[in-house]
Amino acid sequence: MASAAEVEYTLRGVTQDMRDDGRGRLDFRSISIDVGLFPQCAGSARVQLGSNDVLVGVVAELDEPDAATPSAGRVTVTVSLGPSEISLSSFGGADGGGTQWLEEALAPLYSHSSIPSALDALCIVKHVQCWHLRVHAQLLQCDGCPLDAISLGVKAALQHTRIPKTSVGPAAGGVAGGAAGTAGGAAQLDLDLDENLDESIPFEAAGLPAYVTLATVGSHLVADISAKEMPAVGASLSLAINVAGDVCGIRMAGDFGVNVLLLADMLQTARQLVTELLAAATSAIDAAAAAALARGFPHADGATTWPPQGLRPIAARGNMAAATSRATTPSDAATSCTRGMGEDEGEGKA
Repeated sequence: MASAAEVEYTLRGVTQDMRDDGRGRLDFRSISIDVGLFPQCAGSARVQLGSNDVLVGVVAELDEPDAATPSAGRVTVTVSLGPSEISLSSFGGADGGGTQWLEEALAPLYSHSSIPSALDALCIVKHVQCWHLRVHAQLLQCDGCPLDAISLGVKAALQHTRIPKTSVGPAAGGVAGGAAGTAGGAAQLDLDLDENLDESIPFEAAGLPAYVTLATVGSHLVADISAKEMPAVGASLSLAINVAGDVCGIRMAGDFGVNVLLLADMLQTARQLVTELLAAATSAIDAAAAAALARGFPHADGATTWPPQGLRPIAARGNMAAATSRATTPSDAATSCTRGMGEDEGEGKA
C-alpha cells in the first residue's frame, strides 16, 4: 500500500510531465521482442514492456468452422499466470478471475469482425474444415498494463506463425484450400499437408489490433502506467485499436469510472499512440524474426520436419491433434508456457 507521500510524489511528477522513471505522461517504457522460441509451435514470442513480461505460443490444429462464420478459421487466446506470484486485483480479481478478465478482453480482437481477411484465409473447406490457431499467453510478470503487453505478445507470435500449405484431394471434388465445400462431403475429405517449410503460409497479422491503456492521474492522461503509479490512478481505460484507427475492444479498470467528457480525448490520444506503438512493434518483430532465422530457427534440434512434431491427422473429418511436446529450455517459465498450451509425449530442445 503506497503512502500519501508516495501518491503525492507521483501526482506532482505527472503534473510536471516528469514521471519517476524519466518518462513524459504519454511515453511508453522500452519494448523488447523475441520470436522463434519454441520449434514445436507454429509461432512463439516473448515480449517485455517495461517490467511486464509475456511468453506466447501458437498451436495450429484442424477444426470445424463456427456456424456463424462458416468460411473462416478461428483464433482463440488463453492466459495463465506464473511462475512467480502475480496480483491482478485491479484487473478482475485474483485466483483466476484476473485471467478470465484478460481472456474476455482479448477475445474481440481476434473475432471475425476485427480481422475478417486473416480468418478467411484460415478456411480450408467452407462449413467443413479450417485452421484453428490456439494461442496461449503466460504472464510471467505484471507491472501495470497487462493487456498492452499481452496483445503485443500475441501479435508478435501470430506474425511469426507459419501454417502448412493445405490442399484437398480429388475425393472431395478437387477443391483447394479455402474453396467452398459442403458438410455432406465431409466424410470424403482428403487433406494433403505440404511438409515443405518453404511452402508454409504466414498468418496475416498486419491488421491485428493492440491495446493501449490510458489512466487519469490528477487532471492528466497517462500512458503505460506502472504498478508503482497505480495508487495515484483515478480511472484506467484500455482501448484496442487497429492500424486503421478502428476500436476493436474496450476495458475499464481502476477504482473509479471514466468521466464521459474525457472519452473523446482518450480515444483521440489512444489512436495517436497505437499508430506509433504498432509501427515500432512491427519493426521490432521483423528484426526479431531475422535474428531467429540467422540462428537457424526453425531448423533446430526437434524441428527438422514440418508440420511441427505432434501435428497429426486422426480422422478424415476430425481434428488434427496439435499438442506441443515438452520443451527443454534454460527457463522453467518457458517450459511452463509450453505445458499451458498442452503437452505431447516426447522430448525436444527449444
